[in-house]
Amino acid sequence: MSKPKGKELISIREAAHILGFRQSTPIVNYVNNKRLTTYSKPGSKRRWLSRGEVYSLPKLSSATQSTEDLG
Repeated sequence: MSKPKGKELISIREAAHILGFRQSTPIVNYVNNKRLTTYSKPGSKRRWLSRGEVYSLPKLSSATQSTEDLG
């Protein structure tokens, strides 16, 4: 897989917002479980995600979200 361009990279917090999570913990869990890949930007210590990969994940219902938030 090729590295996404700068505009296609989003923060973990933004990914959480897109998927309807109130916290970024579920997104970090997705990264740790290899469901999402992180990327780096020159001069940044943060981890970045591909916008396309995030949008390809299914959005969770509110009932599922509450159990996912617990870890």
